[in-house]
Amino acid sequence: MKNLHCLCAAIFLCVGLLAAQSGSSLSQTQGAALTLDQLIEIGLDNNSQILIAERNLRAARAGHRRSYSGLIPYVTASFSRDMDPGPGYFDPSTGITHQPEIYGSGLTVRQTIFDGVASWYSVSSGRISLETAQQTFDYSRQQVVLGIKRAYFDLLSQLELLEVAQESLELSRRQLELVEERYRLKAAKLTDLLKAQVSVGRSEETVYNRRQDLATATTNLNVIIGQDPAAPVSVMRDSVVLEPVPERTVALASMEANNPFIKMQELAVTQARLDVKKQRGVLMPSVDIAYSVRAGGPELNDVFSFDFQDASTTALGISVPIFTGLRNTSQYSQMRYWALAEEERLDDRLRDMKKQLEDTLSGLESLHRIHPINQAVLASAEADARLADEQYSLGAISVLDLLTTQLNLVTARSTLVQTTYRIKIAEAQLTAIMGTIGQ
Repeated sequence: MKNLHCLCAAIFLCVGLLAAQSGSSLSQTQGAALTLDQLIEIGLDNNSQILIAERNLRAARAGHRRSYSGLIPYVTASFSRDMDPGPGYFDPSTGITHQPEIYGSGLTVRQTIFDGVASWYSVSSGRISLETAQQTFDYSRQQVVLGIKRAYFDLLSQLELLEVAQESLELSRRQLELVEERYRLKAAKLTDLLKAQVSVGRSEETVYNRRQDLATATTNLNVIIGQDPAAPVSVMRDSVVLEPVPERTVALASMEANNPFIKMQELAVTQARLDVKKQRGVLMPSVDIAYSVRAGGPELNDVFSFDFQDASTTALGISVPIFTGLRNTSQYSQMRYWALAEEERLDDRLRDMKKQLEDTLSGLESLHRIHPINQAVLASAEADARLADEQYSLGAISVLDLLTTQLNLVTARSTLVQTTYRIKIAEAQLTAIMGTIGQ
């Protein structure tokens, strides 16, 4: 018993150490800055839309297996017991009293020979359903990856905009100190002091707004990766690399070949056409063959004594639908029109996706043209700000001119940050339309 207690204590100690180690590593992971790839991995593991699409994919696989049922023989077994068999009868010629059969059993094998090719179309329909579920799963994954990239780049943008606002606030405070010193020395006017104070107030307001925007961006990122909205999250700030804009023909070909949203509608058209063919088969005769054998007797063991020579039957059945209350013909017409409607939806979806592709490419090209202009404007604003500081120190310009150059510098920095991350978000949107996001 003592050895047993020692063994249990050792097991609990090991479990405690492992749990502590696991908790420590988990906290380190939560506290570490996450890269974009890590955020995508977390989001794909936790997002509910991915989990729903995965369940639907597994259900479609089961349905695909079930679609072969029309091509495989059916085997059924039966068992019966007569609850009121009645008295037996005496055979004078043999002197034996025969008891009536109490137990019975049967075995039947049925195979469909022809059903208007409906069974073959059912197999094709099951395969199409499986492919549709796979495309739906891929589409859900791509949309989650797109949402994570948007939230990630928006968060980085808000971080940099907050830094710009904080730098502007520090600069405004230093300028206010300079103006206050000059005002005490009677070298600046009261209006200059008031303008400098207003500039500090506006900078503080901008910092407050940027903090609110950063908090909103953090909440959005937490939601898309499946975490608590209020949970703290730290992201890795990698260098931003702008990708070249692809050629329109290349982007269009990729969209038509890879976009799961388009593929889903193409599969819907194929499925509707198969349904029409399957319904057409209902209007044709069906042929099946069945083989059955029975056994029975007063003893329970008699149900296993099958006489395959004398107690078996083979039946060939032919069923011809002569009149079904217009149900089959009406359904056939209905499915034909549904198939035509799916074809129209495919055309609409292609037109809509081409428009989205063109709008995204045009917007991305415009942003790429604007980006170097914003870089040049920032370089000029930085040079103007340095010159204005020197001129104001010498009394060559007014405080209004100084604050104007400072505002231009802040605006140029903010504009460049916003343009840079608008490009990254547009790149993610373009790869999603092309069907290559997350690859």
